[in-house]
Amino acid sequence: MMTGGLVVLCALSCFVLSFTDSFRDEEGKVRYGFATFRGLWVIDGGAPLEPLAAAGFRMRFLDFVHAIVSAMIFVAIALFDQNVVSCFYPTPSEDTKQLLTALPVAIGIIGSLLFVSFPTTRHSIGSTLSSQ
Repeated sequence: MMTGGLVVLCALSCFVLSFTDSFRDEEGKVRYGFATFRGLWVIDGGAPLEPLAAAGFRMRFLDFVHAIVSAMIFVAIALFDQNVVSCFYPTPSEDTKQLLTALPVAIGIIGSLLFVSFPTTRHSIGSTLSSQ
């Protein structure tokens, strides 16, 4: 029960963090925010962006695709760990073992192909931001 809750909580954080972005303000400091349908909501106490500049950071359909795929990849990686699997399936059948071996690899490959085919322009919290 607790393991499932932790996996869901971490997958949810992967989903939500897909909507974060960063930018450099006039002083050159990196500022962080969440993408909304109206633009970027600055969360680190810096001065808000001008509405025209914030509009460039709006949520897009691709952000939702990246968020869903990120959460799926996290769950796939979690299911690849034997300690997590043993919490859900203490004595798995042979078919379940094969599924739990193949499914994370398939989700990882499909997710990687989607990320490479449709890259995001977001600079999430923790990713590097160029000096320009």
